[in-house]
Amino acid sequence: MRGRGLYVGCGNGRNHVALVDAGLNLTGLDVSREAIAQLRADHPHLTPDLVRADFHDFQSELAFDYIVAIQVFQHGTAAAVRSMFARAAKLLRRGGLLFVRVNSASTDVYYSHRVVERGDRGGFTVRYDDGPKRGLAIRFLSLRELRETLDPWFTPLVPTTEQFASREAPKRGSWAQWEGVWVRR
Repeated sequence: MRGRGLYVGCGNGRNHVALVDAGLNLTGLDVSREAIAQLRADHPHLTPDLVRADFHDFQSELAFDYIVAIQVFQHGTAAAVRSMFARAAKLLRRGGLLFVRVNSASTDVYYSHRVVERGDRGGFTVRYDDGPKRGLAIRFLSLRELRETLDPWFTPLVPTTEQFASREAPKRGSWAQWEGVWVRR
């Protein structure tokens, strides 16, 4: 893929490193000081292209040709999610691509949680009481909500698909996510 990209929420680099090693010109961005430090230690060749910052505060002099956000634009309330997509639109050039995976409202939420927000378009936000995301607010989007959230700035490039993964025993239920690629208008 040609151009300059931004990987939002690069974390430990599981996907980021593979994409860079495949030839993508990709800046890794993460809010976690520890994740960026570990990624720099494990992959020193990436150091110049790793940034520790909050996505909302991140500044770039040039627009990006593509943005990758896997399981990132679901952190927070519906308003926070909308603000992340709006921020992505500001950072992308017209015609740029947005690759996204977010939680689907079809998910059987497993860990103990409280629903703290319900939308009229089928989405909801939970705050986890237990598990690895304890204390975090996480949004689960309906397809309608996802489409309407993206609509002010983006056009779908491919049909949005819903992916389901069954949990391994002793956990029950399934986890569902929306995946898609959108073009910045």
